Amino acid sequence: EFVGKKTDKSYRLLEEMLTKLLLELDSIETGGQDSVRQARKESVHRIQAILEKLERKGL
Repeated sequence: EFVGKKTDKSYRLLEEMLTKLLLELDSIETGGQDSVRQARKESVHRIQAILEKLERKGL
C-alpha cells in the first residue's frame, strides 16, 4: 500500500514503472490471437486501475 504524496520519490517511481509497463504492453503484437489480445487488454485495465488508485492516494 502506498502512503505518501505525489511529490514523494516512491510515488514518482511507482508511477514511472507502471507507465513503462503500459508502454511495453502496447508494443506486444497479438498476431491475430484473441487470447493474447484479451490478456493484454486485461493487463492494461489492471494497471490503469492501479494508477488511478495511486493518484487518489497521492492527493
